[in-house]
Amino acid sequence: MYREFYGLLRSPFEMTPDPAFLHLGETHREGLATLVYGVRSRKGFVLLTGEVGTGKTTLLHSLLAQLDENTASAYIFNPTLEPLDFFRVLFDELDVKTPCRSKAEYLLALNHYLIDRLQKNQSALLIIDEAQNLASETLEEIRLFSNVETSTSKLIQILLFGQPELDDKLDSHALRQLRQRISVRWSLGAMSSAETGEYVRHRLSIAAGYESRFFSDAALREVHRRTRGVPRLVNMLCDRSLLAGYAAGARQVSVDIVRGVAKEMSGSPQRWRDIPRWVPAVAVLSILWVLLVGAFAWVQWGPSDPSQHVESDSWGQRDIAAPHPRVVDPLPPVASSPPVEPAEAAVYFDETVSFDAAEPFEEPLLFIVEPADPAVAISAADAGEPG
Repeated sequence: MYREFYGLLRSPFEMTPDPAFLHLGETHREGLATLVYGVRSRKGFVLLTGEVGTGKTTLLHSLLAQLDENTASAYIFNPTLEPLDFFRVLFDELDVKTPCRSKAEYLLALNHYLIDRLQKNQSALLIIDEAQNLASETLEEIRLFSNVETSTSKLIQILLFGQPELDDKLDSHALRQLRQRISVRWSLGAMSSAETGEYVRHRLSIAAGYESRFFSDAALREVHRRTRGVPRLVNMLCDRSLLAGYAAGARQVSVDIVRGVAKEMSGSPQRWRDIPRWVPAVAVLSILWVLLVGAFAWVQWGPSDPSQHVESDSWGQRDIAAPHPRVVDPLPPVASSPPVEPAEAAVYFDETVSFDAAEPFEEPLLFIVEPADPAVAISAADAGEPG
């Protein structure tokens, strides 16, 4: 849709690994050199790992393009197979016509096939993509292929391509024999910011037939920041950015267009990577400053001893920690009377006081002992049961 608008002869960011658009960064060049060295030197097992979208399949097709006609290759891209099915696919890729029904027959037929090729100075190559999905039993079967050898060289070269999970699987104790037989290995990384810009410009120049600045420098830096230099993500973001530029009528894709497309592809209006890098640092410093000021204020003006806290009331200030004194009305003065004998004294009880033995007294009872008056005094027997 945007090809005519920008004058492009073909789509520059297709997802298929087209050799015409091949542009290798430093890590990809070293990875391809490692693969070629392992195959030509007959090292047996060669391992290449990398994250999703970093260009493992592109390197694989680049390797196949460099093989001569004397090298027979079997490319297995779906390794989730049973052992016998794996042998059937292998024989079909190598064009081995010998009919087999058991694993032993497959191994014997493969041995004869490889020895015959060695006598003709020809080699065989087995490439397994997505090898992290292989079962441990299948990996052990593949290890047995390396036993097919002569005293001087391996009869078949085995290349394992996979994600970093393959390294974790090979580090297990059960596969230690296979791990020891891998003589050449390489971990594929992403592109740097400069390599991302070169990658985009290269593909656009191939698609247009000439060099032109379809992306501004700031837009290319934004492409790398959003994709972290992963080639597959770079292709997706650049393709959508060209489409957005065509819709906006922009002859050159700007950083704002790339940023808007990236936000749309992420599926959220705001992500952490959209926030400027200085914002989190300022937020952390602000929180620390508030905590520091609060601690200083507490030390300076906060109560030093909670027991001395003073509260104001309508009568002024009083110490709320001290117990409230209980006000007791003074007893009326008692007129002096002549002394009496203890036996003639009478006991007066306050009839309003309840004598419930089940509840403890909250306040002490006050008993008044006065000299007996024949007019009003009562005896203990007339007052009922004594307390």
